[in-house]
Amino acid sequence: MRLPQIALTLDEQLSEFDVWITPSTGEIRDTEKFQTELNRVTQVFEILRIATKDFEDESACNPDRISTTFIQELAGTQEEEQFELLRALASVLYLVTGKSDNNSKCQFPIYLRDVAGWTQFPAVRSTRGKYHISNVATPRELKADKVMALVQKLSFTQPEQERLLHEFVQFILRESEDVAQLWSIGRSYCMLASLGRSHQMLTPLVVFQVRGSVSASGGHDPENMLRDRMREWGLEPMTDFNSTDVIVSIEGTGKRQKTRAYDFTLPYSVAGWKRRLFVQCQFYAGDSGSVSHKNVDQTTTSRTKVMELFDDPVFVEYVDGAGYFSSLNGDLKTILSMTNTTSFFQIRTASVRLRRELQHIGFLTPLELEHALLVSDQDLVGASQFLKKEGYDDSEINRVIQNSESQGFINSQGAIAEVRRKIARRYFLLDIAATTGSPLGLAAKPTGSLLVPGYGAFYGIKLDRLANEAIAMAPCLSNDWTGSQILADITWLCDEGLTMSC
Repeated sequence: MRLPQIALTLDEQLSEFDVWITPSTGEIRDTEKFQTELNRVTQVFEILRIATKDFEDESACNPDRISTTFIQELAGTQEEEQFELLRALASVLYLVTGKSDNNSKCQFPIYLRDVAGWTQFPAVRSTRGKYHISNVATPRELKADKVMALVQKLSFTQPEQERLLHEFVQFILRESEDVAQLWSIGRSYCMLASLGRSHQMLTPLVVFQVRGSVSASGGHDPENMLRDRMREWGLEPMTDFNSTDVIVSIEGTGKRQKTRAYDFTLPYSVAGWKRRLFVQCQFYAGDSGSVSHKNVDQTTTSRTKVMELFDDPVFVEYVDGAGYFSSLNGDLKTILSMTNTTSFFQIRTASVRLRRELQHIGFLTPLELEHALLVSDQDLVGASQFLKKEGYDDSEINRVIQNSESQGFINSQGAIAEVRRKIARRYFLLDIAATTGSPLGLAAKPTGSLLVPGYGAFYGIKLDRLANEAIAMAPCLSNDWTGSQILADITWLCDEGLTMSC
């Protein structure tokens, strides 16, 4: 059903933002990136244990033994896995010695020339399917990833593999203090491994190692959460919504090329649709001021370019995180104050706020069709008439009916599939609370109420009234809500964060 539009002041929007905020999407240790890296770092230490005989003494941390053992252990593994383990070895060596790739990439070529005595540098070439080495001038910059990629490519000649890897390890461990640090951590790893606590020792190292990339890519978690929600509404990936960023323009050429991308354009590639929502996702669990300020600065120029390319675009911001509650609150105010910011939504408020914007441009979702069927006692003709009264075009109604039938959401008579009925029923309660609720206010002590977002900080409906309103609107649901089922549906809404009870 149509969710009412409402004009809120900036202060009212900010107050609602604070109430429905998601401070973070989880700790670094909870991410797949962390777990993958922890597993690889563990593999590296296990190989180092073999090379050093459980780090028996500092002299065991010998570059010859390390490089030879590592190459031997890589034999027989997949090329991608070989590279990832070599990359992990470089990361471990940097971590335990306190060195950085940023400095090493400049210093390693000089070391190869002045200390190792290299006058040429190996490059792998392929002639008629056969690999061979073609010596070239030593590059002036050698990042660890480039070195390790070359070590992997040299797998057809093990001596050259060991030679290059040996020089890299020797370069990192060239000082006695570097060796002492590797031995100390390695020896501690072995002792803790016997107690089943090796992962606890490695965790701080891995957190330090991945925190930058997790922070940079952590914004993808909210994007995936939104995609899960949109699937819940019956939307299809790559048709109704995009699965990766959408490049809306490209400027310049070569190194000066600049792209402008949006996290979501909705609807994405539905035939006949020209008007779209353009959504940027910005989630900051902490103070990422420089990144946030840059994004704010780019928002205006990006929108200007989009308005040149598309007719009547609608700009909606997907913003959330503790950073916007605290140090970046000024950036949030700036974004919401922009004259062409139509609306915003958060992780927990998307099911009201984003759906409302889709409804406003006339885009119908299978979930809205299912609600119309519930109101019409699962009669397709009645549901179509209900949706026409709500302002949807005949072509749009027919499109979603056909789409819902093809996905098995409904049958040709309009009966809702059981798995979809449960989702539709729960969202029906959410929509009833939104359409028939009212501002509750702190002074009213709104105990026994269900709060919903989209209409200010404290907006909702008394629970007993909610049940009555929902059954009055869709009598067919009275059979579904026998016993405590309606409470189970309300609990689900609260557990999912779509509503709050008080």
